[in-house]
Amino acid sequence: MLCAVGIDLVFLSPYASARMPALLLTSFIWALSFGLLGNCLSGLPASFVALARMAGSFAVFLPFVRKAPLSHAVGMMGIGAVQFGGMYLFYIAAFHYLPSHQVALFTATTPIYVVLIDGLMKKNLPPLHLAAAILAAMGGAGILWKGYSSGNGELTGIVLVQLSNLCFAAGQIAYISLKNSWFGRSEASCFAYAYAGALLVTLPSGLPSGLACWQGISTVQWWLLTYLGVIASGVCFFLWNYGARRVTPVKLAIMNNLKIPLAAMTSLLLFREHSNMFLLSIGCLLILASFLIVPISLKNDA
Repeated sequence: MLCAVGIDLVFLSPYASARMPALLLTSFIWALSFGLLGNCLSGLPASFVALARMAGSFAVFLPFVRKAPLSHAVGMMGIGAVQFGGMYLFYIAAFHYLPSHQVALFTATTPIYVVLIDGLMKKNLPPLHLAAAILAAMGGAGILWKGYSSGNGELTGIVLVQLSNLCFAAGQIAYISLKNSWFGRSEASCFAYAYAGALLVTLPSGLPSGLACWQGISTVQWWLLTYLGVIASGVCFFLWNYGARRVTPVKLAIMNNLKIPLAAMTSLLLFREHSNMFLLSIGCLLILASFLIVPISLKNDA
């Protein structure tokens, strides 16, 4: 209920961008993906799942490829290699050191990295922007918190998740900083180059693990991999970056954590998982509060 109220506020707010629905739609789809990965694909090698997702993403955008200046093509491949390829590799490696709920917990710092990187690039970091990002991070972390105790390798896992968050945040900021001239007549064409870069990064580790396990993959799992590659990764990463270029960096930072309460609600309703409703409510309220800071921040910046 709190999540639904927050979404209504975003749509009704006079400060909400007309492009915000692209980010909202993506957040809903990614919320479902958490449950599919955790309940249906957990037995597959994570590196192969990452490769399959990037291969599906590249395949769906391959028909849109158009000739581009070499510097633009290489630049987009670099962004894709970092934002998608590097993010997945660090994210996957973290599962060797942390349980899945803790990996999800420590992804909640992504909004802070988005605001910090944008502020460093512009040499301007408004305090309210940082406050909104920290509230969003606290909300996301609170929803998934199940207790944390230091142990062997857990610090390594935390560092890996933070590197993953940095990759995803840096890729978003790099993408939204591009001039319109980079995209020519087709933003989709440029995105094909980004997926090509991500595919090159995930191929070395994903191909061997895929060759070792492909015979044991069920038909349902193949369909789920196709869905995750084409829709949850291919279409959604495009929608996410498309929307990211059309909202303010602080809104983008907050939206990075909206998927966490949505994922929690999806797991409760569809996958019959259990959650601490008190923490879920507090987390949603914190993320809501971060949304409410945005118009105040924009007024002060005007």
